[in-house]
Amino acid sequence: MSITTTRVGIVFALFVPLLFVLLWMTGYDGATQRIDRLQAAVVNEAGAAGETISQSLADSAPFGTTVVADLDQANSAMDAGDYAMVIRIPASIASDLRSGSAELTYYINQGTSQVAAAMMEGAATKITDGMNAAVSGGAAAAPIRAEIVKTHEQSNFAVTMLPMILGFIPYIAMMTMNIQFNITAQIMKHRTGKWAIFWSRQLLLLLICVAAPLVIVLVARLFAEPASSLWSLWLLLSLVFLASACLTQMSFALLGNAAPLFNVALVPIQLMTAGNIIPADMLAPFYRHLGSFLPAPNGIQGFMRLIYNGDGAGTFMLHLLLIALVTWAITLLRVRLQPDNPAPAAAGQAGAPGRTAASH
Repeated sequence: MSITTTRVGIVFALFVPLLFVLLWMTGYDGATQRIDRLQAAVVNEAGAAGETISQSLADSAPFGTTVVADLDQANSAMDAGDYAMVIRIPASIASDLRSGSAELTYYINQGTSQVAAAMMEGAATKITDGMNAAVSGGAAAAPIRAEIVKTHEQSNFAVTMLPMILGFIPYIAMMTMNIQFNITAQIMKHRTGKWAIFWSRQLLLLLICVAAPLVIVLVARLFAEPASSLWSLWLLLSLVFLASACLTQMSFALLGNAAPLFNVALVPIQLMTAGNIIPADMLAPFYRHLGSFLPAPNGIQGFMRLIYNGDGAGTFMLHLLLIALVTWAITLLRVRLQPDNPAPAAAGQAGAPGRTAASH
């Protein structure tokens, strides 16, 4: 117990699980009741004949609805994350209702939050049942059927794990690496100047952030075929590595030996706000926008776009670049304000006169 590292280990044993309990229990509290935070697009191809159904959808849906003129436009917006579902009212809805064969098509993106996709599918069934009850007046036959189209559905479950692997695990890797680099810097500072240590570390980090992602993406493509190109995946993964490296490095520059606690504290926050399990908009208000300022949520969301849709990760790449630039600038400023490490050569020269006098 008298050794510092032993006490730190005990703190971690309590701190990490307690942090997960506190953050996840408060962040996820009541999340599934916040379906009203989600949005669906309604595409009315029937014109005036579909206005009544469109209004009925808006009134009965437990989420917000927006009328969009074009189906392709609505699906593109859903792929971009603007909508959780697209509802299509066909042009023949009036005649289909008279013949008892009307159909509403619900498009649900499977390349998004698992909880949101399941909730939208359940809501589609309930909405259709409610409209049938209103239209048929209790008749046995249901005049409106629900056709659910699952877009970007993956038959290989391994592919669905790639966004988490590529978007989150680099943060753990960079956090662990910077712990070791910090130990090395503490050893070297007794014989090397602070700038020599700093720039050597930055060069090594840059090389790792360029080379490691290429190897990882090449290996990942052996097991799955994402919709995006190799170079798009490499660029996004490089930015995830870079942002994670700069953020965890900054914590050591500012907090010293307490940095691992800070870096670990960001783990449950990033997992919760990533949006692959439950949309960030459905979290408790305090947590909804935190993910925009952290590497893993941007990485996971970016990879969900690239792996399922093939594009749409530009905004997340920009966020990652800004995270890297801001945190690196803070680290640079902190190093500049620190006193330089004592130079061994100067210390040797200072002791030379004493040794000369002793020799006489």
